[in-house]
Amino acid sequence: MSDRKKTKEEFLSGKQRYRGPNRVVFLVFLIVAVVGVGWFAFMARDSAQLPKRYEGGNYNIGETPQYKGQTISMTDITSEVKDGKIVIPLDKIIESNIIYTQYNAGGEAKAITAFITPSGHLSANMAMCEPCRSERFHIQDNVLVCDTCGTRWYLNDLNGISGGCVKYPPEDLPYEVKDGQVLIPADIVEEWQPRI
Repeated sequence: MSDRKKTKEEFLSGKQRYRGPNRVVFLVFLIVAVVGVGWFAFMARDSAQLPKRYEGGNYNIGETPQYKGQTISMTDITSEVKDGKIVIPLDKIIESNIIYTQYNAGGEAKAITAFITPSGHLSANMAMCEPCRSERFHIQDNVLVCDTCGTRWYLNDLNGISGGCVKYPPEDLPYEVKDGQVLIPADIVEEWQPRI
């Protein structure tokens, strides 16, 4: 038999025909894919929460305001600075439920908001929805809503509900309450920069 006929018969019989990738190669690719997906899932597990840079205060007014069925806009007030502290009257926050004020830090105006949560907790925050750069919010039912992008956060803990900026609620500021005044360290507000 000639070499040519022999080769033709071997080819047609399938003895030396290519049958696709080896099972070992396929198994290696499968293992690499599973490990890759697992690593990605492990690394991304806490990406939804940003680290807290400041710890807010813990003052409670002793009452639980009822916001259900209401829309409450920010009330603009003026604050003053004494002994390195931004001073905001507590009664104005309680009366308005949510306030807006500005602190001039070396020629740059930095916005501050303070509000009473449905549990009666006083919350002082930088008034900025960082991705959209809005400084204005309102309370609707028991939710804080950005006036620009409409992002919504639960008022009690500022956990995001919906919208494009849910990971960036107004950032907590440390404060203390003395003699009916809310005192916020001016240096923290002065040095504050958006997280994104």
